[in-house]
Amino acid sequence: MNENALTAFLALAETGSFQNAARAMGVSNASLSRYVGQAEDHTGLVLFHRSRNSNTLTRAGQEFLPIAQTLREDLNRYATRVAGLRETGPGTLLIGCGPLTTRTLILPVLGAVRRTMPDLRFRILVSAYARPLDLLQEGEFDVFLGDLTYTPEAEDVEIIMMEKQPIQFVAHRDHEIHQLGPQTMAGIFDFPFASPHLHKHWKAALTKALGGGAEAVKKVDAQPHIECDDYNLLTGLLAEPEFLVGGMPDTFAELIRAKTAKPVSMKQNLTWNICAARKSQNTSAAVELVWNELAKYRA
Repeated sequence: MNENALTAFLALAETGSFQNAARAMGVSNASLSRYVGQAEDHTGLVLFHRSRNSNTLTRAGQEFLPIAQTLREDLNRYATRVAGLRETGPGTLLIGCGPLTTRTLILPVLGAVRRTMPDLRFRILVSAYARPLDLLQEGEFDVFLGDLTYTPEAEDVEIIMMEKQPIQFVAHRDHEIHQLGPQTMAGIFDFPFASPHLHKHWKAALTKALGGGAEAVKKVDAQPHIECDDYNLLTGLLAEPEFLVGGMPDTFAELIRAKTAKPVSMKQNLTWNICAARKSQNTSAAVELVWNELAKYRA
């Protein structure tokens, strides 16, 4: 079905009025009528009950409507991907990743890959994604690296569990928590706390660490006080003795070396739940190279 016919069908289905649908498309009533006729010719179905005052979907039209809406979504996705290809070029690797991985895994992998493929371009898309495997399957990423608490059935996706690493909690060197001795997670949450988005995995782990009761759930649900997936902002909070910030040791290394901030002494440790994922049907040498480098950090 051509795009004008599809757009005309959806516009008329939404408005029920030739005049309003034509106005929405920016065409004449006669053009709209022709496009709707093309939609009916293409499907071989009568899609509308036509009358002078209104145009309503037939039963066949009602059943075709979700198919047309899906087709529109596919066309929009196609247009977005083609525009992105024009912008980045075919020699660009798209890597989606969670905030915890940028320094600890992404930086060393990029260095290794660029030594082999110096002309390869990268787009690194950093966020605490809620449904990363869906985005991977839709082609938004070539490789994803981050929390995979949400793991739907995905037979065409290959996953590597990365080596466990401890989460570190850091505060300004003059923060009062450093005078209180080793802390539990409950103690950490007695102070203003900042971090990236806390996935279900983290919420569950923190709730368990706080005892697992209703009070623990309530306390964890209130965290963090400042949520941001950009660690430039989060580490900036450590310039004053107010916030505790959670993350990977590599993220805070420079601040600790400069003695601006100090790690919080802990009685109990949390570890990350990081995986790498890619489509199984990979034909890209660049993806293969990145994947092999990531495999060096597997559990």
